[in-house]
Amino acid sequence: MQTDINMSAKAQVRPRARQRMHWRKVMTPYLFLLPYMIAFLVFQAVPFVTGIALSFMRWELLERSQSFIGLQNFTDVFADDLFWQSFRNSFYFAVLTTAGVAVVALAAALALKHVTRGQTFFRVVLYLPVILSISVIGIVWGRVISNDGLINYYITRLGIPRISFLGDASLVIPSLSVVTVWWSFGFPMLIFLAALYAIPESLYEAARLDGAGNWALLRFVTLPLLRYALLLVLVTQFVGHMQVFGQAYILTNGGPGHASYPLIMYIYQTAWRYYHMGYGAAMAVLLGLFMLVIVLMQVRLIGQQEEY
Repeated sequence: MQTDINMSAKAQVRPRARQRMHWRKVMTPYLFLLPYMIAFLVFQAVPFVTGIALSFMRWELLERSQSFIGLQNFTDVFADDLFWQSFRNSFYFAVLTTAGVAVVALAAALALKHVTRGQTFFRVVLYLPVILSISVIGIVWGRVISNDGLINYYITRLGIPRISFLGDASLVIPSLSVVTVWWSFGFPMLIFLAALYAIPESLYEAARLDGAGNWALLRFVTLPLLRYALLLVLVTQFVGHMQVFGQAYILTNGGPGHASYPLIMYIYQTAWRYYHMGYGAAMAVLLGLFMLVIVLMQVRLIGQQEEY
């Protein structure tokens, strides 16, 4: 009788133990994700929702009471000439820099793929600028392209007039773009390099047997098979460079005039210098919507092409 009771108790315990083991296995991955989820909620989700809510309010940081004003902030933004100028500056910079990064990174990746000796060394050298902070980039390039910088020193020695890279309204954004391309092409280069190694060599061999030259190989084999890597680079680079701030803030402070004044700097100064939080949030929401539209267009144009 006692034996039967013991066996019955063990039979009841085993399902419970198995259930605990099951829940432990199920919950363990979520426990590892918990720190990230907390950080995401605190630093991403909550500010995102709060920013959207602020855009519909007259939220002055130093005032005691805040009021809901509906779409008034957005109406004011659309009538703001400085908003449109800073938006055009950011868009012009983002287009130039994204195109420059894509071209330079792809060229560097193609060159590295054909390097047989010292490839690791060249990878490191080309990637090194990425690890530098924007403050370092601003100080170094300020000594290179300012009116008294290194470039103007040498061209004046050759009898050529000084070029005002940062003081000429027509040159300042292209100059900032060149600086940013040098700084940021390293990571896209690695993406392209990994994608190039994933292309089977048999495709190149078959194309060469059909008489394809180097240009034909690049156009009809390499580029079509790199489109997903290209999409990743274009999307991430455009979104990142549309939010340009540090380069303009350190090198030009938005000048000359407002020729290099980016939208993020306008949002920052509106919200944190003049304390118009609601107005700044409205501009940030419009910027986010614009970037979303551009990203969806890029995905549709590049990501849904024919499979090769």
